[in-house]
This record gives sequence, C-alpha cells and structure tokens, in this order.
Amino acid sequence: MRSYRRRVQKIGKNTFVITLPSSWAREVGLEGKNELLLEVLPDMSLRIYKASSTISNKEFVAELRVNDMYSEHDVAREIIAYYIAGVSMIKIVYEGVPRAIVDKGINIGRERLIGLEVIDEDAGSITLQIVVDPNLRDIESVVKRLKRIAISMHRDIVRYFLHEVDRSILDAVISRDNLADKLYLLALRQLSQILRDPYEMGKRGLNYIEVIHRAMFIKSLERVADHAVNMAKIAKSIETIPEELITLYKNAIDLFELMADSLIEMDKHKAMELIKHIEKLKLMDEDIRHKISLSRDFGYYLSKILDIISRIIARAIDTEEIIIDISALKTSNYYMIPQSQLEN
Repeated sequence: MRSYRRRVQKIGKNTFVITLPSSWAREVGLEGKNELLLEVLPDMSLRIYKASSTISNKEFVAELRVNDMYSEHDVAREIIAYYIAGVSMIKIVYEGVPRAIVDKGINIGRERLIGLEVIDEDAGSITLQIVVDPNLRDIESVVKRLKRIAISMHRDIVRYFLHEVDRSILDAVISRDNLADKLYLLALRQLSQILRDPYEMGKRGLNYIEVIHRAMFIKSLERVADHAVNMAKIAKSIETIPEELITLYKNAIDLFELMADSLIEMDKHKAMELIKHIEKLKLMDEDIRHKISLSRDFGYYLSKILDIISRIIARAIDTEEIIIDISALKTSNYYMIPQSQLEN
C-alpha cells in the first residue's frame, strides 16, 4: 500500500489545505472542478475518493499457479477464495500437473458457485470469468432469496411431519442445500465488491464495521439451511413425532423468519418484540425434553430434533443482537469522539 506525506497549510482562520499526489490524481482520472468525497473512518482517519465514479466496474484479474502439490480440492478451494474476494476473472496457470486435476477442480468450483464459466484456454492455462445473472447482482435480493430457500427447506420438513407430503420431499430438501450454499458464497462475494468501492458503500449507507455484522447474519442463514439438511436426515429415520414437537419446530422457524425480516428491514423495535417469545419456546423445549426422557421409543432421534430446534432459536437470538449492534453503529455515526475533544 502506497503512502504519501504532505505538510498542512492553514489558510484563514479555520481552513486547512493539503495537496493531492499527482500520480493518484492521474490514476483516478481527476480533473479540475471534480468533486471529491471525504469519509471519516472509525479511527478518525480520512478516506478520499472521487465522487463521480466507482471502481466496481474495474475488472480484477487473479492468477492461480497450480503445481504438482495441488489436488483437485486445492484448486477448487482457491477458485472459491478468489470468487469470494470479488475478482472478475481467474487465470489458472498449470505446469507439471495433469490437466485432469485442474479440470476436476474447476468442476467442483462450478458445482458450488454461481456464474463461473470457462472463457479461454490453451496448453498451459485456463481462464475463468464470473458472470452473474443481473437479477442476482444486488446483494439485498440475494440475501432475501437465501432466506426464502433456508426457510422453505424447514417448511417442507414440517409438511412431511404433518403427513401432507411424501418421503421424497426430504431428498428434495437435502438437494436444495446446494443452492443455499451457492447464494451464501455469492452474497460474500458481493460484500467483498462493495468493500472495494467507498463510493458504493456511501450510496448504501454502509461502513466496514456494519459489513462485519451483516456477514454474520448471512452466515446464520446458511447455517439454518444446514440445520434443515440435518433435520431431513433424521426425519428419514422416524415417521411420527409428537404434535407438540412439530408445533415447537414450526414456531422456531416462524420466529427466525420474522427476525430475519426485521434485520432486512432494519426494524429494531420489531426485533425487540419478537425476542420476548424466546422464553415461551424455551419452556416448551424443556417440557418436551422431560417427556421424551421417559419414553423409550425414538428418544434418541427426538433429542436430536430438539437440539436442531434449539440451534435455530439461538440463530434468532443472534440476529436480534446483530440488529441492535447495527442500530447502535448508525446512531453513533460510525465513529467515536476523540478523548482530546471530550476534555475540551
């Protein structure tokens, strides 16, 4: 990272002036009368960037060099890492390694990622480009879709427990997790791209600290989808469960969905009202655990189901805390007043 040193000049009573590096000005295409934006960061440093442009349209190209120490899974992991980092193209250069290993790694990546396509290749390299459907270029739409997928997986399992659908729905739920994983990785990629562009962050009213909290929420959505997979696998081993357990499961899913909506809408008051239902769900959980401890039929599987429900409830609690944390960040204007100013 380049750095520059400038001497501050004071003009008039309250105006401070510094000159901008000419090399930086040329790189960003700065011209006379252009507008610059100055953003105050949490450590009280300033970020300066050109207001009339965005760096999002720049193509970031990564080069992945594969040698004989790589397996297909190593290739896939690096492809996924560059994808999340927000690069536009990945050029894979390989030497002394069978082409089949590279191809298998690419195929694994394509199974897990949205929009990964081969656009060029020769005897020693393959170039991949990430081309995402325009309907999925907005992170808000991706997060909402991920939420719908995760919730629908659990809703279908509830329908199975209520004998409204047949056993094949459980395999469908497990298969749907692949789409949830793809949306999760795409959302992380979009966050990375937003972080690259201060202008885009400013337009969205985001800052670096808030993005950390939003990434935690996106991870919770992915984990709730994983919980559905585990629930579906357990459901294959048991056909009937107590009605009160189905009610607890449905209530937990309802709570998480409403809490997720509260975060998407950034409605703190709604989230604080929802959290009041937690104690009721915990009491239901304790009562059911006591009853199944006295039962010899399917006790192991019912305990596993209760554990999954408890994790979903915990994710709802985490989401409420994220909403409160983000609200605090927004009301504090993202930075603290220096101690020297407080003393004055």
